[in-house]
Amino acid sequence: MITPPPRWEGRVGGLSEREIAEFLAVPWNGRLATVTPERTPYVTPVWYEYNPGDRTIDIVARARSLFVRHIQADPHVAFHVADDVHLSHSRVLFQGVAEILEGPVAPSRSPRLHALVAKMAARYIGPEGPEYAARTADRPRYLIRITPHKMTTWTGREWHPRYRQAG
Repeated sequence: MITPPPRWEGRVGGLSEREIAEFLAVPWNGRLATVTPERTPYVTPVWYEYNPGDRTIDIVARARSLFVRHIQADPHVAFHVADDVHLSHSRVLFQGVAEILEGPVAPSRSPRLHALVAKMAARYIGPEGPEYAARTADRPRYLIRITPHKMTTWTGREWHPRYRQAG
């Protein structure tokens, strides 16, 4: 599903809090970067839910997801969301710490996880989302929350001024 360009199309600069919330409400795939035991980056696409009140990101991971093991060993992560469809290339980058809030537990046994899986499935899959959520409700997952210590945003077809300076 290709989404329409955001209403700030044509603008250049960082996103406001309202624009961040609007941008992250679109069902883009997020890219989660964790650190492996060998100290190398590991990047994987994930569905996410943005919580604008505290600027956190919630991710639901399958119980056997490799990135869960990385977070258990080293909670430092980066999380990136980009509009790779429109020329404005809007994007948000979080750097922070991930915390495992629940799991492994099946959504059918956790009201909070059940509600989040249902919401994400509807957002990302569409009308077939509830069927997917019901079919996978007994499969164990983790609920992970990313709390950022730094957030960088950008939209527009022009470079930030610091990149345009010679030298």
